[in-house]
Amino acid sequence: MYRALYAFRSAEPNALAFAAGETFLVLERSSAHWWLAARARSGETGYVPPAYLRRLQGLEQDVLQAIDRAIEAVHNAAMREGGKYSLEQRGVLQKLIHHRKETLSRRGPSASSPAAMTPSTSDHCLAAAARQPNGVCRTGFERQHSLPSSEYLGAAGGLYQIPPQPRRAAPATPPPPVKRRDREALAALGSGSRHATPSAGSSVSSGSSVSSTSLDTLCTGSSLSEGPSGSPTPPPVPRRGPHTTVSQAQPPSQGPVPDPPAEEVAGDTPSAPEELEALSALSLGTTEEKAGAETAVPKTIGAELMELVRRNTGLSHELCRVAIGVVVGHIQASVPASSPVMEQVLLSLVEGKDLSTALPSGQICHDQQRLEVIFEDLAQRKDDAQQRSWALYEDEGVIRCYLDELLHILTDADPEVCKKMCKRSQFESVLALVAYYQMEHRASLRLLLLKCFGAMCSLDAAIISTLVSSVLPVELARDMQTDTQDHQKLCYSALILAMVFSMGEAVPCAHYEHLGTPFAQFLLSVVEDGLPSDAAEQLPDLCTNLLLALNLHLPAPEQNVVMAALGQHANVKVFSEKLLLLLNRGDDPVRIFNHEPAPPHSVLKFLQDVFASPATAAIFYHTDMMALIDIAVRHIADLSPGDKLRMEYLSLMHAVVRSTPYLQHRHRLPDLQATLRRILSEEDASPQCQVDRMIVREMCKEFPALGEAPS
Repeated sequence: MYRALYAFRSAEPNALAFAAGETFLVLERSSAHWWLAARARSGETGYVPPAYLRRLQGLEQDVLQAIDRAIEAVHNAAMREGGKYSLEQRGVLQKLIHHRKETLSRRGPSASSPAAMTPSTSDHCLAAAARQPNGVCRTGFERQHSLPSSEYLGAAGGLYQIPPQPRRAAPATPPPPVKRRDREALAALGSGSRHATPSAGSSVSSGSSVSSTSLDTLCTGSSLSEGPSGSPTPPPVPRRGPHTTVSQAQPPSQGPVPDPPAEEVAGDTPSAPEELEALSALSLGTTEEKAGAETAVPKTIGAELMELVRRNTGLSHELCRVAIGVVVGHIQASVPASSPVMEQVLLSLVEGKDLSTALPSGQICHDQQRLEVIFEDLAQRKDDAQQRSWALYEDEGVIRCYLDELLHILTDADPEVCKKMCKRSQFESVLALVAYYQMEHRASLRLLLLKCFGAMCSLDAAIISTLVSSVLPVELARDMQTDTQDHQKLCYSALILAMVFSMGEAVPCAHYEHLGTPFAQFLLSVVEDGLPSDAAEQLPDLCTNLLLALNLHLPAPEQNVVMAALGQHANVKVFSEKLLLLLNRGDDPVRIFNHEPAPPHSVLKFLQDVFASPATAAIFYHTDMMALIDIAVRHIADLSPGDKLRMEYLSLMHAVVRSTPYLQHRHRLPDLQATLRRILSEEDASPQCQVDRMIVREMCKEFPALGEAPS
């Protein structure tokens, strides 16, 4: 306990104003110039200058009462804020509880007061505050998985279980607090304990150093002043330097704290041997502890760090890995003694691929838990007959929160965790979402579902196979043709349908009732004529990509519904120009994902199907035809032996010569002849080169002019 010798008032934030004679309980000696203290009368906490205080030899019962009042003041302040404990309040509570336990331990087991026998309820409140999001202490808290996450429902109903955070330093007034081990040693010295020896768990290694600021705090009370001060004038208000830090080396004589009165020195001066004993116990550690700390790195530390950073920052899985790697690498470079431990942490970070299996036994990835909840609740809403009624729209906000969180997790979480959850029970969750999309007619929810389907397609080819066989392609095709006014939903429908068809897998025969020639003609009309709602002209490109993707799964040109629609359409000038532009760039707009097995090049396959029949080959104008031949001949000449694309271009050129009057205009014939002869003379025995030579022989056999020497 300390008593104020003078009145004090300051404009510094977090500084306590007090009158002369008030008593304080010191919680932390933050620096030589500022101490964290609690007012004994009201429990109010703040920073006070130690030069204004004088230590009292009070009863421990008074100290306990002051601590209890301070704890109650913190609880009352938190309740006024809705029951939420800030990080500063958590830190103050921890210091108060620690101080209370130390005071009780000094009283010994023989103390019979209720304060000594009854544990402080703040321990339980603080633990509950650490377990609840934002430190909320409340009973009857709803179960974690009953509503969407707090990130999407607002701060009031948070459900993410955030572990207690370390206490931040005060914003402006005091410098950052010293390490906890230093604080414990200082508290032991300040309390007058003669035999305060840190335990093995709280001692630090010999490489650690005690900051000079902490030594200033020790020496403030032990250094004798030059003479007693009889002046009633208070000393000058201490000010914090612009660059004050915890480890700043500064002798006590240079600090702004004036010499305290002589009577204070006499009451607060421990002997020099006691200080040396405590400091040696604080700064010396055993070699066994260091060796044990270096080897005791769990294999799951990388996955645990990923989970903590992802859960508390909201960063994506990859950004979490980058952030942890940068921090650990910097610590390894800056603190050479920690290099072996940091190296093991980095190895664990690299090796931990799947969070769902890399976490310690008994721990479940938070994203996995949330996916289970979202899939389960959405399936229940799908099966709820009452929610299918057109009049019940009160669930839209909740469903929107679920879908927003689902999209966020599918996009940013560990892909392996998302794959595992989507594939569970033979893709039951994915098929449930498809069924929910079919029965949901609200445009905003349908749009969110489409985004979720797109995120699922990016995870794995098996999910795309499931969606191809589901009712989703039929529903999307029907929706595109019936609702052309909602431009955003129409664009997303075309994009998702192109993703579903991007792997070139066979479509169930029943789907052709909605995906046949009429649907292909609708897409061609959108490309050529556009829609009134498409002011940005996004739909022509999207429908072009969809036609290319739809054509991928049609192997026989004579039964190709896209080619049938192309032959029936009077004018496809815009569409043919877009095809030539894609061919010239070498782009495949349908190859959105890197899933295996890779499908054929959609543009080359489409052109090969176009030139498989003279009826569809006539869609190109003469100048466009010459440009197409230029592009094909250039690629055949430039591509290296063994490249799969060279075989595709050779097949395309063979189809062009067969279905068009090429031998009449003979555009770029000498270049083509020279390239074909070079391919025949290649000695590469790879299977791909053998296929190329076989195609060239077929071309020269069918059209002998191609095999002649260029003139």
